Amino acid sequence: MAQGQATPETAEQFALRMINVVSSGFVSLGIAIGARTGLIAQLAEMEGPETSVQIAEKANMKERYVREWLAVMATARIVDYDKEQGTYFFPKHRAEILLPDAAMASMGNWAEFVKLVAMAADDVADCFKKDGPKGVPYSAYPDFHGWMAGIRVHQHKHLVGKFLPTIPGLIEALESGIKVLDAGCGRGIAALILAENFPKSTFFGTDISEEAIQWAGAKSKERGLANVTFQVQDVAKMPADWSDSFDYVLVWDVIHDQADPEMALREIYRMVKPGGRFSMCDIKARSGLADNMGNPVAPLLYGVSLLHCMPVSLYFDGKGLGTVWGQESQEQMLQEAGFTNIQALDVPESPVEIHFLCNKP
Repeated sequence: MAQGQATPETAEQFALRMINVVSSGFVSLGIAIGARTGLIAQLAEMEGPETSVQIAEKANMKERYVREWLAVMATARIVDYDKEQGTYFFPKHRAEILLPDAAMASMGNWAEFVKLVAMAADDVADCFKKDGPKGVPYSAYPDFHGWMAGIRVHQHKHLVGKFLPTIPGLIEALESGIKVLDAGCGRGIAALILAENFPKSTFFGTDISEEAIQWAGAKSKERGLANVTFQVQDVAKMPADWSDSFDYVLVWDVIHDQADPEMALREIYRMVKPGGRFSMCDIKARSGLADNMGNPVAPLLYGVSLLHCMPVSLYFDGKGLGTVWGQESQEQMLQEAGFTNIQALDVPESPVEIHFLCNKP
């Protein structure tokens, strides 16, 4: 078949495919409701089949709403339904995919993000017009940092035990005492964990969001951490006196949102000490659309880009790099910023992300 030629299908086949696609949108919102209400977590603890009345009573919820939600989950083949007994059951292997513990691999977490970005869908649609807005501000996404922090809380349970060991000698350096920057830290989950585990090292967390930095600062005081500081700062405009200051810099899913990603990487390069190291964790994909066609998670990633990452960058007259900038572009931009010894590593427990570890000569 010639490249670009449509796959043969009838109108009826296409209609059925679209029914499945649109139905999945409603299922995603149903999963998000199940996550928010705690119903998914409760079903995950089931020892055997239960009726909607039993489930509702245990959850202290209205049975009619619970029953309708269960109908969505049952027809989507997420919850098993026994029509003879009128009972529902949630197999453990399905619960593992939807519970938040799986962090970036949790489809429950992503379903909640669908609900979050859907609130800004009209704003994004307006941007398509030639005389429309350039992009969408972060304020259009209520509690984005709360959602992101929830992901990081679960993901960074593995930060010390699984992620840091992939960087030779870093744990030993942290135990001895080094200076570390978590740029674009959001609510500072990584910096807080590192500060707790490595009291001899000094940590800085920066983010453009005042709300996120206030939250992180309050948490550090609450935990009595004197070795971590948080401040509002654009990663593309870091303090002039921070040049050659940090032994290790970490950014996590940050660069693709930047208005000027090249400048952000140059600023990070400036801040790393000669001989220091930089970890850039970002979305794992290819740079070309054709190379992502067989990736089952590609529609999700491009959807996240369209509805959030690209428009927030364009709002600031940015490049609009997008979520799926891809491994080829990621490596090229790191090289152009001056980094060397660039290695592409897996991110433990996060199949949708990639870790670029590199050095400043």
